[in-house]
Amino acid sequence: MLLLSQTQVRAIFDKSLGELTARKFDAALKGFRQVINADPSFAEAHFQAGRILIAGDQPKQALRFLRQAADLKPSVLSFWQIWSEAVALAGDEEAEKEFLAGLAKAPIAGADKAAIQDRFGALRKSSRPRTGGLQPKAMQAMIAAMKARNFAEGARLASSALVRHPQSAFAANILATAQVSTGNTAAAHANYRKALEIDPRYAEAYDNFGRMLLDENKQDEAENYLKKAVILAPGMVSALLNLGDVLTRSGHQAQALTLLERAEKADPKSATIQVAMANAYMRSHNYEKAEQAFEKADKLSDGRLSVSVRTSFAGAKSRLAKDDEALEILKSVLEKAPDFPAALSSMGSLLQTQGDFEKARGYLSRAMELAPSVGENYRVFVASQKAKADDPILPKMLEIFENAPLEDADRMNLAFAIAKVLEDIKDSDRIFKYLDVANSLMRKSAPYFIDQRYREVRQYKEAYSDFDFLGTRIEGATDYAPIFVTGMPRSGTTLVEQIISSHSKVSGGGELAKASIETQKLMTAANGLRKLADVQGSELVELGNTIATFLHNLYPETPHVTDKAIQTYMHIGPLRLAMPKARFILVRRDPRDNLLSMYKNKFPEGTHLHAYDQRDLARYYGTFVEMVEFWREKVPGWFYEVSYEELVANPEPETRKLVEACGLEWEDQCLSSHENKRKVQTLSVYQVRQPISGGSVKGWKRHEKDLAPMLDELRKLGLVSD
Repeated sequence: MLLLSQTQVRAIFDKSLGELTARKFDAALKGFRQVINADPSFAEAHFQAGRILIAGDQPKQALRFLRQAADLKPSVLSFWQIWSEAVALAGDEEAEKEFLAGLAKAPIAGADKAAIQDRFGALRKSSRPRTGGLQPKAMQAMIAAMKARNFAEGARLASSALVRHPQSAFAANILATAQVSTGNTAAAHANYRKALEIDPRYAEAYDNFGRMLLDENKQDEAENYLKKAVILAPGMVSALLNLGDVLTRSGHQAQALTLLERAEKADPKSATIQVAMANAYMRSHNYEKAEQAFEKADKLSDGRLSVSVRTSFAGAKSRLAKDDEALEILKSVLEKAPDFPAALSSMGSLLQTQGDFEKARGYLSRAMELAPSVGENYRVFVASQKAKADDPILPKMLEIFENAPLEDADRMNLAFAIAKVLEDIKDSDRIFKYLDVANSLMRKSAPYFIDQRYREVRQYKEAYSDFDFLGTRIEGATDYAPIFVTGMPRSGTTLVEQIISSHSKVSGGGELAKASIETQKLMTAANGLRKLADVQGSELVELGNTIATFLHNLYPETPHVTDKAIQTYMHIGPLRLAMPKARFILVRRDPRDNLLSMYKNKFPEGTHLHAYDQRDLARYYGTFVEMVEFWREKVPGWFYEVSYEELVANPEPETRKLVEACGLEWEDQCLSSHENKRKVQTLSVYQVRQPISGGSVKGWKRHEKDLAPMLDELRKLGLVSD
């Protein structure tokens, strides 16, 4: 507990309130936590911390703060109201039971108590809108017209009803919904707002309006309305589905899945819910679960999934190395819809991963013709070739970038593509004009806070510190021997994996991430991270067996599989205990070249969000070095380091040392890794098909002026010297 006076505590609280008003949420939350540490009885600090966490889509984390606020001051109605919001959004049955038990004893007015209780009981699935005197028969006629998809009739009936009953929120909502379906969106906006002005507790109107805003790509505004719908009716399936959709899009997949699982429980035969869950799993990189959800949706829909959904289904199959199945799905989609741009693009991307660049370009070219403003097609297209100065793709992209009305995502993808072509033709002076735009748009769409990374590294170091790794042996641990290739993104890990997987006894798995995901699950507790010392040996045995089974099932034909998941270096100690025969290969590269390469690229959705700001790149690299040094001290000799610069300068001797470090006998084909036909799904899909070259070494020097923020931060952290 911090030793602060009450005056100091109050000053911190007031400052945090100001930061909250200014929407500086991280700073405000940090201040409220400081107040709580100094004075745990400060109820308002608990309350405000909970509010911030709800706003940040972390309702489960908000629960304990709001519970404490209500315990400290049980007569404050707002504490119970906001706690009820967290309960509704968190979807935790035990938390709901605890809340309702506490509410039953709360010293607040009976009417207020009943209003909150009703949301978790009688009004769980729907609200009771204000009808303004509208008779049930008239309401049923409107509902019948809408169910029959006779939207013009529904609009006529609702409009006529509003003339006679201007305070009917029900009629205003029906009218707005009918207007959405007939394309009269401006009027729909006005009538949804009218419905909510008449009845601010009308859950269906919040849900319908939120869905409309989401379809208009007004994501933040949509989320606010959809949250309100779920808060007012925690069991409304459509609201759970729609809010789950928006949370998936905004990168809060765990919270999305909580809501979607609640919707699935209420409606287990809905293919739409299964598709939404599959999308959330895809964004979480849990491709096994995504595949299962897509398969369930396909079954529930009797094989009538849309071409868009089937294209995503193929993506899940591809990520699980089921390329033949993915190709069959995409072929069936293109037979049905030969000009569907997303399927053409997906087919081109899949062919790229298999090294068939010529055929891939045909599909991608057609996708660009059909959807000339979709920036991602250009970015993927230019990744599969080295452009020349007279390549017509550059003026075409520049024309679209400068003159076409583009969504931020398309402008961002185009900017990355233009920068790539400018680099190919060595037009260095213009590259950062587009790179800076691309990265700023990525940062805008996916904010990142480096403090989260600092906290993650600190917590894992604390969890792993008080443990005797070198003196511990786990009885019954698997003898399966995967090869983990890890390091910073764009450090050369794909090249190293390509070399290793050229060996006859190795299959290249790519970025499987199973080991790091399972270790994180093992180490995570309700209130943070477990200490490794508290983990049972049997749990580590299970961890090793789970990973071994997964890898063996993917590649049963070889004794060794590589997993090139970037985050594996965070967990070298527990993974080596769980799999004593595993090998760990850590790839290092000059941070200036490494981070420049990251800044030049767009990573898969939701990954490496630190990469879009030069200073954050340098700071994150500092945490990478910190973690590597931690393991170097704790488990010397448990990992082998590869210098990218030495590898490309001296391929044969460095490759021989690498193969030996993997516990493998030498095979000459490891020197011809560019001829390896295995599937590659990383940003290096084209480079690894070329002979080893040192052409990118010291590439940062060509952009020294443009890289000043990153270079300054690296020097400040002592990670490079002039």
